[in-house]
Amino acid sequence: SCADCVSQVTSYDLVSVICHHGTAGGGHYTCYSLNCISEQWFEFDDQYVTQVSPETVQNCEAYVLFYKKSSEAMGKLRHRAVELTELSQNEPSLMQFYVSKQWVNKFNTFAEPGPIDNSDFLCAHGGVHPSKEPYVNQLCTVLSQGVWEYLYDTFGGGPACNRLYACMSCQQEQQALHRRIKHELDVFMQLNKVIHHYIV
Repeated sequence: SCADCVSQVTSYDLVSVICHHGTAGGGHYTCYSLNCISEQWFEFDDQYVTQVSPETVQNCEAYVLFYKKSSEAMGKLRHRAVELTELSQNEPSLMQFYVSKQWVNKFNTFAEPGPIDNSDFLCAHGGVHPSKEPYVNQLCTVLSQGVWEYLYDTFGGGPACNRLYACMSCQQEQQALHRRIKHELDVFMQLNKVIHHYIV
């Protein structure tokens, strides 16, 4: 029911259409898709991509329609974040913050990205888990203090991270787990030998 809805965004824009040409027994699929940056529609037909008019899309026989939530407010927030990023390039801040690339992607594409979530590269202790340390730079991006504060004030979440370090607690837990696995495997092998001895 509508009482259960938590979304504040109720507008949707058509962004893609799949068309089927042929009969129920067979045929061919094509796709019309909107480039949201240039606001141009394109037809995808196998390896051929052709720019088409909005009227062409409106008059096609649609098989599946794809909609995207639209939010003018998010557009303004993104624009402000870009402005702050450009300002920070001219006036580098002393402090930088690491933010999940996954969340930044949500911010750039979703109408409602939700709170900042750095849990994909930070452990519960606030450090980098040893298993993620080799590729942590693929999981996060650096923001200036001004951009971070703007996003944090707007969306909340976190945790804030201005330094990447290997988490010693997680490293100790991982080492303890490896020792336990080795011990359990050794016990299993010994029991297996004893059982095998009695069977033979």
